[in-house]
Amino acid sequence: MTTAPHSTRTVNLEGAARAAIAGGVPLALLIGLGMPQYAAFAMFAGFTAIFGATEPYRQRAVTTGVAGALQVACMAAGIAVSLLGAPLWLQGTGLVVVLVVAVATLSALRTIPAQPIFPVFAFVVSALVPLRTGDLPLVATIILGSVAWAWLVAMSGAAFRRVLHPHAPHRFRPLADTKHRSLAVLGTSALWETIALNVVGALVAGTVAEVLPGLGHPYWAVIAVVSTLPALRQRHTVSRAVQRVVGTVGGTVVAVGILLLEPSAWWIVVIAVVGQFAAEIFVARNYAVCLLFLTPLALAVSWLSLPEAPGLLALDRIGQTLLGAVVSVVLLAVGRAVERRRGRALGATSSIRTV
Repeated sequence: MTTAPHSTRTVNLEGAARAAIAGGVPLALLIGLGMPQYAAFAMFAGFTAIFGATEPYRQRAVTTGVAGALQVACMAAGIAVSLLGAPLWLQGTGLVVVLVVAVATLSALRTIPAQPIFPVFAFVVSALVPLRTGDLPLVATIILGSVAWAWLVAMSGAAFRRVLHPHAPHRFRPLADTKHRSLAVLGTSALWETIALNVVGALVAGTVAEVLPGLGHPYWAVIAVVSTLPALRQRHTVSRAVQRVVGTVGGTVVAVGILLLEPSAWWIVVIAVVGQFAAEIFVARNYAVCLLFLTPLALAVSWLSLPEAPGLLALDRIGQTLLGAVVSVVLLAVGRAVERRRGRALGATSSIRTV
C-alpha cells in the first residue's frame, strides 16, 4: 500500500494555529473580564508556544518549558524595574542581563526562533507598564496561567497525532530530528561574541534613541537590533535589516489605520489572533511579509496596555526601527572588518545565512 505524500500546504498551519490559540485565548479571557490593561502580559506569555514548534514532543516539552520560564523571568524582571520607578540605568542593566541569559539559553537549546527578541520584548515593555504592588498577585496569576496554557497548547499536537495520524499521515507535517544539545556551547568564544554583538548593539541603539529629540519609545530601536542581528552560527546580512524596515513600515501603516478606527477590545483580539497566525505562516518564507502581520499585532495589543495617539505611535515605531536597522548595518560593517583583520569569522557571522 502506497503512503500518501505529505501535503506542503499544511506545513505551517499546525504551528500557526497553536501560536494563535496560545496567545488568543488568554487575551480574550482578559477582555471578557474587563482587564485589557494586562493584555501585554498575556501576549508575551503566549509567545512561549512558538518555541520548538517542529521538534519531537519529548524534546519540545523541555524547549517550551524552558522558553516559558525565560519569558516569566523576563516579565518579572521588567515588573520589578517598573515598581522601582524604571530609572534608565536600571533598565540598561536589566537589558544586559536579559540579553546574556536569553542568548545563552536559546543557543544551548538550539531553538527556532534563535534571536532573543521575545525575552527582550517581554522585559522592556513590562518595565514600562504602570503597576502597583497590589497588582502583583493578579499579574503573576495572569502570567503563570498564560504560560501554562501556551505550554499545553504547544504539546497538544501529540494527542492529535496519536489519534489522527494513523488515518491521515499526509495531513501532518513531519517532525524534525532530535537535536543534540550540550552546555559546552556556553564556554565557546562564538557564543560570547554573539552575546557581545547583541549587548553592544542594544545599548548603542537604546542610548541614541534615548537622546534623539522628537522620538519616543526607545525600546523599539533595541528590539529592531536584537531581531535583526544573527543568532549563534548565523550570518549577518544587510537584507535582514532591509526586510525589517520594509515590513515594519508597512505593518505600522496597517496598524495606524486600524487604531484610527478606534476598534473595540474584541477587535484587537481578532487582530492579534489573525496577526499571529499569519506571521507564523510567513516567517520562514519572507521576514518582511511576516512583519506586515506581526507589527499590527504588537502595536494593537501594546495599545491596550499603554493607550497612545496612533499618529505619534507610528512616527516613533518607524523612526526607531530605522535607527535600529542603521545600528545593525554598522555592526555588520565592523564585524566584517574584524573578520578580515583576524582571518576568521566571528561566532555570530559564520557560514549560515540568516533567514
